[in-house]
Amino acid sequence: MDILAKLKETLMSVLPIVGIVLLLNFTIAPLGSMLWPFLVGALMLVVGLSLFLAGTDIGMAPVGEKLGSVLAHRRNVAFMLAIGFTIGLVVTLAEPDVTVLAQQVNSLNPAISEKLLILMIAIGLGLFLCVGLLRTVLGFHLKWVLIISYLIVFVLISLIGQSMASISFDASGATTGPLAVPFILALGLGVSASTSHDKDSSFGLTGIASVGPILAVATLAMMASSSPAEAESIVPEVEAVSDFGNSFIHTLKSTTIGFGPLALIIFVLQFALLRFPKIKLRKVALGIVYSFIGIVIFLTGVDFGFVDVGRYLGQTISQNYSPALVIALALVFGGIVVIAEPAVWVLTNQVENVTAGRIRKRMVMTFICLGVAVAVALAMVRIYLRINYLWFVFIGVGSALIMTFFTPALFVGLAFDSGGVASGPMSTTFLLSFALGVSGSADMGFGLVGLIAISPLIAIQILGILFRIKEGRARKEARHASS
Repeated sequence: MDILAKLKETLMSVLPIVGIVLLLNFTIAPLGSMLWPFLVGALMLVVGLSLFLAGTDIGMAPVGEKLGSVLAHRRNVAFMLAIGFTIGLVVTLAEPDVTVLAQQVNSLNPAISEKLLILMIAIGLGLFLCVGLLRTVLGFHLKWVLIISYLIVFVLISLIGQSMASISFDASGATTGPLAVPFILALGLGVSASTSHDKDSSFGLTGIASVGPILAVATLAMMASSSPAEAESIVPEVEAVSDFGNSFIHTLKSTTIGFGPLALIIFVLQFALLRFPKIKLRKVALGIVYSFIGIVIFLTGVDFGFVDVGRYLGQTISQNYSPALVIALALVFGGIVVIAEPAVWVLTNQVENVTAGRIRKRMVMTFICLGVAVAVALAMVRIYLRINYLWFVFIGVGSALIMTFFTPALFVGLAFDSGGVASGPMSTTFLLSFALGVSGSADMGFGLVGLIAISPLIAIQILGILFRIKEGRARKEARHASS
């Protein structure tokens, strides 16, 4: 376990945002007494996420890959789906991004229970993780599974309105965070490697699984009618000591409740299926402990120093400066954040390994970055022009589904997996808070994480089409050279 490497990754994730916030603080949006809680929170994010990712590498990822391989070799589809659902459920309950989103939704709309929202998101991901595993085992074409799933999504979100539709897509993006992504990717690789299908089936499991939370939250919205509250004002004066203590206690309780079942499931699986050697088991146990401590530190830092600052900056800058500046700032924020999202690095490294270097991670990263930067800027345009969120969903996802007919299969899976991983911790904390501050209401503020998740669906498929054209030209030149 290389803690220093993880510290470097998380520093890349947090420092650019810290730098821009400090620049804004000393120029157009002074933070006042909120500055030092923000800096303390940033430090906690770096330490917490580093411990969490290191623990995931030695704890969660090996369990996911071994479990996928074992389940595929057993060739008991019903048993595999039962285990897959259980794992998807408990991983989501322990996912820090989901907790952050649920807290934000509940703070703006108390009618939506935080615990019920987390549970529905977890059930949705668990069910569609089963759909994805079944697709991998049976070798169904990914594009048809996605098209059918999103057609159902289109019908449901048309019935619930833009406010809950935006929360539904935000939930989808938040679900595939730093805990779920390594585990799901490893599980998908393990199952895929044990089947007779080609490597194109290695990707797509995360993309399919992320559909589940959309449908789950949409179902919840249809069962409970409520109107979103206006976003609360953010006052610069913060009682730092009191807030820190309350944040820590609340985070410790909620994380224990969410993380406990996951540790228990892994413990049971060790004796039933995994049977790691004692040395390996000790490493896995140590990884789980590191992950737990890291999540507590991370979420405390988020609640203490980032959420309020994001909303305050959004409110202050949007009220005192032109929309053009806000949109330009959002473009910069989007580009910087996605470059450093830990889950994006996990995916791009895996792409380069699986394709034996045919697809360079730097190229994938560039296209994801461009897509997300545009998405965050469009979220601000939507807020200022009061554009219905459903238009972005229908046009964005609809275009992505049409593109699946022209994109190589490997890039289809990669695109929809990228949609899940692009919306990580910084998106669900700082960027979403910034959007809520700019909009002043939950009705228009939510949806940014969902737009971030949609953008790579198009950007990566464009890369795939360009890649197909390039390889086609190369083959044509090779034929001419040999003739």
